[in-house]
Amino acid sequence: MSLTSKEAFAKLPQKLHNFFIKYPPRPFAQYASKPTTLDQADVNPFLPTKNPDTGRWRGAEYSLRRSADLYKLAKKFGIHELLPPIPQKRFHEDKYYNKNWMRGVLNPKKPKWERELPEKLRKREEALANMDETILAARSKYRKNIERREQNKKSWW
Repeated sequence: MSLTSKEAFAKLPQKLHNFFIKYPPRPFAQYASKPTTLDQADVNPFLPTKNPDTGRWRGAEYSLRRSADLYKLAKKFGIHELLPPIPQKRFHEDKYYNKNWMRGVLNPKKPKWERELPEKLRKREEALANMDETILAARSKYRKNIERREQNKKSWW
């Protein structure tokens, strides 16, 4: 059994019902997607408006929190496309799945010793590999020990 549009409208929650009485759904009325002046016909209740005579801005008729509540309620009933354009576009799952993470969360700075550790380990390995040359440069008598070690390696193999 299908409902007529009047019956479906009557079954909406009071909050949505009152909103759509004051601001008809999109097919019947068009709303601006950017802030406008008060004298224009397409004033969006979710955006601030400017008084053309005084040049002063007036805040949105529905705050961000109230507009988010309306959007969530309309989404529950599948009629969120009928609402005027809302300035904040991200709700529910989209807000968490497409999150812009802060740089510090993705790549934390770490303590200084931890940042410098890979370089320190690399230098240590190079120093161990070039230890014989370093010792030879400091003590020339060490050459005999190196030659003896080389002979022992050959005799073992």
